[in-house]
Amino acid sequence: MKRNIVLFLLLIFNGIVFSQLRQILVLNEGAYDYVNDKILVPVSIGSFDPVNNLYTKRNEIAGARFASDIVIDDNSYWVAADKNIVEYDLVTNQIVGVHIVEGVRKIAFYDDLLIVTRGEYLKTFSSYLQIYNKNTFSLLFEIPFVDMPFTTESIIIKDAIAYVAVNNGFDFGNEVGKILKLDLKNLKWIETIDLGQDGKNPENLMLKNDLLVSLNNKNFTGSSVSLINSVSSEVSTYNLSNVNSLCGTSTLVGETVIYQEIGKTDLGSFEISTRQSGFLKNLNKSFYGMTYDPKSKYLCAAETDFRTTGRVYIYDLDFKELFSFDAGITPGYFAFDYEASVGVRDIKSLEFEISPNPIHSKFKIISRQTIEEIKVLDFYGRELLRKETVSIDLNELQAGPYILMIRAKDEVAYRRFIKVSN
Repeated sequence: MKRNIVLFLLLIFNGIVFSQLRQILVLNEGAYDYVNDKILVPVSIGSFDPVNNLYTKRNEIAGARFASDIVIDDNSYWVAADKNIVEYDLVTNQIVGVHIVEGVRKIAFYDDLLIVTRGEYLKTFSSYLQIYNKNTFSLLFEIPFVDMPFTTESIIIKDAIAYVAVNNGFDFGNEVGKILKLDLKNLKWIETIDLGQDGKNPENLMLKNDLLVSLNNKNFTGSSVSLINSVSSEVSTYNLSNVNSLCGTSTLVGETVIYQEIGKTDLGSFEISTRQSGFLKNLNKSFYGMTYDPKSKYLCAAETDFRTTGRVYIYDLDFKELFSFDAGITPGYFAFDYEASVGVRDIKSLEFEISPNPIHSKFKIISRQTIEEIKVLDFYGRELLRKETVSIDLNELQAGPYILMIRAKDEVAYRRFIKVSN
């Protein structure tokens, strides 16, 4: 721990800060009794702090029967839950806005655009793909039911193009396998890519360089992986040799798709380079959700009984268990929150003073330049406070050393300060 602190300080005072994993957000789907139309356990969002190995419940979404996605965008995190798209402040966890979109499945962002996929069992919607302005939530584009009457799922965005998986997965026995290609600059549907007979029911769409990777559950009697060239739209599909029913969860780790057949404890792998699939490892756990984060190199996986328990496991690339913790019921989706990275700066050109220092409770920043943003960081680089005023109250912080970051236009500078007890 001391080594990490020293390293961070050296980087700070040389004008370099690398992005730091601040928290892992966990979306818990809760439990719903479909027979009696009753919510048994509400949808909830929790936060795991990997530095302190601490999980904390943050929010519940009342009235939501299920949840299907969580995405971080700028200073907010957004949750898709039943008929709700809820935006929360990333720092305070307060609700910023709630928007009603029935049957929302997945969400994705591009500039000010919010892309939404939709689908629900025994319900028909006028459109299964919509694009909104994320600030005003005005509807900017949609594909009408008459032009595309199938439910949609995963979204991948690359070079201002949105790739959307179409599976019709709620109409059992009538599954389809298509990828919609949307021009986000001009809000135009430009192509439909057919994944073929063995590529039906795409559940998870992933990206490796210019290659789209789709995990497909076909007609729920086997699974496949489709590789789609994003430039040429050429498709190659490969059946997974060791899956007899369907994959319950999957994620992309480097060149490998890791997957697990529903109800089993074996992990399988599909190697993109060789196009070969088979047994990888048995962790003696049947996972409900699984996500790999390439920055931290953490593989997050969760198991649940769907009624009373939910537990998350975090592994390294060798499947060594790094953390495990109890979460809410049915944890299935994860989002990784990083402190924004800062490149090399000429910190001498941005001069400021802190008065007083050491600090009891309040202090002022003295600078000839107009300060646009102020952050108080701990020695791990995690943001504790954010202000836009040059007078700051630190009463809520414990005594100890901290880092002050200020920004003026495109320049950033740092100072170490000490808070002492009142």
